[in-house]
Amino acid sequence: MDISLRGITKRFGENTVIQKTDMFFPSGGFTTLLGPSGCGKTTLLRMLAGLETPDTGEIRFDDRCVFSAEQGINLPPEKRGLGFVFQDFALWPHMTVYENVAFGLRAQKRTQNLDASVKKALEAVRLAAFSSRYPHQLSGGQQQRVAIARAIVIEPKCILFDEPLSALDALLREEMRVELKSLVSQLGVTAIFVTHDQTEAMSMSDRIAVLSEGVVEQFDTPEVIYSRPATKFVAEFVGHSNWLDDNRMVRPEAVSLSPSADSEEYRMKVYAVQFLGGCYELRLHNGTAQWTVNSSVRLPVNDEVAVYVNKQMIHKL
Repeated sequence: MDISLRGITKRFGENTVIQKTDMFFPSGGFTTLLGPSGCGKTTLLRMLAGLETPDTGEIRFDDRCVFSAEQGINLPPEKRGLGFVFQDFALWPHMTVYENVAFGLRAQKRTQNLDASVKKALEAVRLAAFSSRYPHQLSGGQQQRVAIARAIVIEPKCILFDEPLSALDALLREEMRVELKSLVSQLGVTAIFVTHDQTEAMSMSDRIAVLSEGVVEQFDTPEVIYSRPATKFVAEFVGHSNWLDDNRMVRPEAVSLSPSADSEEYRMKVYAVQFLGGCYELRLHNGTAQWTVNSSVRLPVNDEVAVYVNKQMIHKL
């Protein structure tokens, strides 16, 4: 299902949380809304779901208008046909896994073939053997899988994810990233994913919209956003940025401790070192600029070093 937003805005009192926004989410794509807390990404997601009402603009699912401020159209959430996975799982504690997943079908009075549909959804998330358990008898990852099964059992054309992995520990979050991306691909649905975690966004997404103060700063593939950021905010929010001056920056992998035929030399002092397993992350400064550089060896703090920037990888904003 293609989703398009045209001229969408949203205010809460005197505060404009979404500036005038046009966006297009292609059918079957995995799109992430990425940004810091308060940037408007969850508000944008909730407007798609029908849980918040835009002040202006239009929202279309394929050729169907689900919201139009001008025409007075505003379909309620239950009529938009979307799946929604919440940050806190939002499972009914008094219901079994089976009944939690079946809840959406029962609410829509779609009870024909209910048992087969619920079992199929549980099999998709590898929880068929846990159908009779209650949420408190499950791990955090298993509870999240129940929430996902509940979203997919109604066979939506689009699933909205509101920071669904933030409550999980680091190792489980990494595992769920792979599982969730794989499941969405298998289902062939449109997915819109909200997060403030750039690793989640970069590893899972086909396209990323980077938001700041209600404005979409850049909307592109992860590769373009990382290597060719459109604004200084994007350059600094996504990955590490080493600034040569106010308009030129390079990523850490463009900086080396060894000279090459096409490099510029800079003298900097080491002020911090972190071991990351595969390499050491050096934090350098020269009195004004602060850089991040990867190194295969640990260098002493306060040492002055020469670093070399690949001219071909300098990005101008």
